[in-house]
Amino acid sequence: MTPELPDGLVAHIDRVVALAQTLARRHGADEGRAMLAAQGHDLVRHWGDDRWLAEAEARSLTVLPAERAAPVLLHGPLGAALLAERGWLADAELLDAIRYHTTGHPAYRPEAWAMFVADKIEPHKVARRPGLAVVVAAAERSLEAATLAYLELMEEQGRQSGWAVHPLQVETLAFLRARA
Repeated sequence: MTPELPDGLVAHIDRVVALAQTLARRHGADEGRAMLAAQGHDLVRHWGDDRWLAEAEARSLTVLPAERAAPVLLHGPLGAALLAERGWLADAELLDAIRYHTTGHPAYRPEAWAMFVADKIEPHKVARRPGLAVVVAAAERSLEAATLAYLELMEEQGRQSGWAVHPLQVETLAFLRARA
């Protein structure tokens, strides 16, 4: 059984795939691998909070306090789990790229960074959030610089909104800041 995705989500995924290819090419990453990660990154993004939490529980996934407060953060781990369970993707690096695409991960390879950045700066998101222009500009220099710019924006937004920051986002930020 293939999950049915809403048309708007399919269009978003298509934009991310195209941009991941462009970013991978620009920064010397494997285009095909970046595109494959992008194709799977939002497989269950259209689910709601109750389903993300129930599916995480059914799979005995650890749900961190930040994820319980914002269950949408579980869509990456659950999408990766679904892809692996159904035998649709077995590549551990690409599954991790999908699993951590909301927080980033210090162990990311260039293809994962390309997919991560593409997801954050696809044209419709930039049109809705002009502040992402700094991320777009940083993506010209490097994928890690773009990720750092994005995560710093999210850190500031979280601080202003009182959101719990995901521990892996904190770890990824520290990693990228040390490399900058």
